[in-house]
Amino acid sequence: MRSSLDGMLITDTDLALGAYNYYLYMSSGVDGKYIVMRENAAETEYRYAFGLGSTATVDWANKANLKYVTPNQLSGRG
Repeated sequence: MRSSLDGMLITDTDLALGAYNYYLYMSSGVDGKYIVMRENAAETEYRYAFGLGSTATVDWANKANLKYVTPNQLSGRG
């Protein structure tokens, strides 16, 4: 089964920012795709935000205010 994170690398982290840890995944290719993953501090819940209509730099700076989806909603978007 292919994941939306296949071919992506973690390029930045922000750990223990309030109740969440954040990870920036960037495509290893030249397509510019990126995903921000939010993990709760208890490491029991994971949510994802896609870079749509913005840049990774802007979304990473605004990561606490992005709209996050569940892993099931992530499937098939990669």
